[in-house]
Order: sequence, then structure tokens, then C-alpha cells
Amino acid sequence: MKGTFAGILILLLISSLLTGCAKTPVSDNIAEYTTSVENIKMKEEVKIVGLGEATHGNSELQSLKLEVFQALIENNNCRVFAIEGDFGGGARVNDFIHGKENSVPADMITTAEQAAGEIGFSIYRTKEMAELIQWMKDYNQDAAESEKLSFYGFDMQRYDNNKEYLLAYLDKYEKKADEGVAEKYRALLADLNDESVYSQDKAKIKEGLAAINELMELLSSEKEEYISKSSVKEFDFAYQCAQSIEENATLQTSKSSYAALRDKYMKHKVDWILKQEEEQMIFITGHNGHIMKTSNIPAVTVMGELLQDTYDEAYYAIGTDCLESTFRAVTSSGKDKEFNLKYKNTLTAQFKGVQENISYLDLTEAQKDSSLKELVNKSQSMMNIGNEFDNWKKVSSLFYTIKMTPAKAYDGLIILKKAKPSVEIN
Repeated sequence: MKGTFAGILILLLISSLLTGCAKTPVSDNIAEYTTSVENIKMKEEVKIVGLGEATHGNSELQSLKLEVFQALIENNNCRVFAIEGDFGGGARVNDFIHGKENSVPADMITTAEQAAGEIGFSIYRTKEMAELIQWMKDYNQDAAESEKLSFYGFDMQRYDNNKEYLLAYLDKYEKKADEGVAEKYRALLADLNDESVYSQDKAKIKEGLAAINELMELLSSEKEEYISKSSVKEFDFAYQCAQSIEENATLQTSKSSYAALRDKYMKHKVDWILKQEEEQMIFITGHNGHIMKTSNIPAVTVMGELLQDTYDEAYYAIGTDCLESTFRAVTSSGKDKEFNLKYKNTLTAQFKGVQENISYLDLTEAQKDSSLKELVNKSQSMMNIGNEFDNWKKVSSLFYTIKMTPAKAYDGLIILKKAKPSVEIN
């Protein structure tokens, strides 16, 4: 078995070396079609702008979240930021940037670093993410009420913050007939928690799933009364917290594809955010694999493709790629480590001679150049690294790239010549 695996790796290495020897077409006009990120501007019909990242562990790619958002604020009056992070955790960040007290006074968030830790994943516990959050908080302090920024998470792989917001709502607005309902469900949902989210006994998860479905039925049946005591927005938010708990429990127990189901749920969250924000432009950010408009995994329709199907030209997707990337990732043994990769395809190779480290290419405009048109409509292997990586994967680009046709997958591309690792918050 070991000999077979070694043989496969050798064949892959030879294949990648031969591919690298192929002659690269050259566009002499690439600089004419690139611009800086601050010049990104959307057409009026665009309602959702998605920014992908080739890997989660780069400093520049995390900082781009803020830079693209700032461009959209300036050029399109965008006021809503949403990230591939926990829905309830995103709400805690939103409370922080609006100066609101959190629903758990004993666990108050007082710094942007603490807020970054609430998003739910270690990849966001970084200096770059804390800077983004602090910038949003500072912006809101001087902004008129109608101009304040909002922060959301559109993922659902955590429980605790969603439970706390939901139970706080029930405590505050419970009906007399439902007295004690918050404490009842606090006990019934106890086994659905962040500490054991990926290791909990399936039978206990199913018990919690039954409990949250029961609670959601109660909320639905008494919706009008709850709204009369609170507001439509408060009720909808509490119900969405319950929905996030139900979705996570379903993810952990379903026999369906985890990836396909998660992307479907994330798309529904984006739908909900857009509705909550009364159809004003929203900016969403996550891994390239969720933002792209084409799926490359059998039986998995990614979030971006679902958004494209629903919103058509109202969804604008921006992908990213790097010529050289030093990034943080977790090894299969659970260690946090830095890795370095150099890789180019026939499209990204055009950027070697561009002076700027970071360049934005509108793929519609690029097709006015015959050479670029050929390149962006040609299948390209583009860097695609998630939260986990191991050194052995460097043996072949097949292990860290994904094939796509850029003009079909994205509306725009941001290319980095060199990217350094994100800075972790201790």
C-alpha cells in the first residue's frame, strides 16, 4: 500500500513538473486592465458583493476584507459586513461595534481582540481581524444612525452564543402561559455546546435537535404575541438563532453531504441578512470555495452558485490568488504551523511584471483584450487552501489548487504577488 501511494505521488510530481514547463502566453496589456482595490465600484443593480480568499491564513487576504469593504462604503454606500463565521458570534461583534451591552454581562466584550475570538474559528483570532472590528467600532462612533455599519456571521457551526441570545429573548418576552420556558430549554439544549460540537454523542445531538425543533414550533405558533411584546426584528433575530442551532445539530447528524448542506444553509443566512437590511447592498466574505459561482466538487452546489441562481447579476463575486504565499494553517495532527508555497498559472503569471503587490482585475473589462480574454476563459488551477494543510501536499499542486474557469467562477480577481502569514492573537 505504501509503495502504491509513493508511486502515485511520483506520477503527480512528474505531471506537475511537465505542466510547469509549458510555455506561458503573455499579455502585454495587463497593467491597463488592473487597478487598486480602493477603486472597486459596483453597478447599481448589485446587491451582494462576495470576496473570497485563497487561504484563510494570510495577513494580506484578511486585511483585504477591510480594504474592499472601505471601497464599497465609499463608492457604493455599503453598510453591511458579513463573514463566514458563527451567526451568534457575529451578533456579539455587532453589539461591540455598536457599543451595546451583550446578553451575557458576566462575559462582556471590551476589546476588538475579544470580539474577534467570538466569530467562532481560530483563523479569525488575528491582529488583522481585530483591526477590522476596531475600525468598524470607531466608524460607528462618529456616524449618523442611518450610516452606522453592521456585522453579521453567516455560518452555523457553533451553539453557545446562539443559545444565549435565544434564551435571553425568551427570558425577556416569555408569555405567562409559557413561564419558565427559557429555563426548560436551557436544560434541554445543554448538550448542544461549543466544547463538544464535533465530538458529542450523536444520540444526545438528536435529543437536542428534537428540543430545538419543539421550541421553534412554539415560537412560530405564538409569533404574533411575541412580536407584540418585542418587535419584528427582535423576533426574527431570535428565531434565526434557533435556526442556527437546528442547522448545526442537523449538520452533525445528517447523512447528507456536510459540505453541500452547509453551503445551502449559508446561502439562506445571506438571504436573511439581505432581507433584514431591507435589500441594501451587503458585503460577504469567506473562502474562495464558498464565494465562487461554479462548483468543482461532485454533488456539492456551493453558496456562490446558489446566490448566482437566485440573484443573477445582483451577485458579484471576487476571487483571490497568490503567486507566493506564506500562510498559517493547522496540520492533520492539530499543530498550528506556517507554510510557504509558490505557484502560478497562465493567468496569474501575467502579474509578475506588475509593479503593485496587490492588483484588482475586472474580468468583464479584461476580456476587451484578446490575450486576457483567452486566459480568463481557460481552465486554470488556482490556489485553494482551507484551514488544514500538511507539508506532504507540496508534492503536487493537485493537493492545493482547484480547477476553474475564472470568468465563469468570478466577476473580478484580486491577485497578490506575495502574501505573508496572519498575526495570531494570543
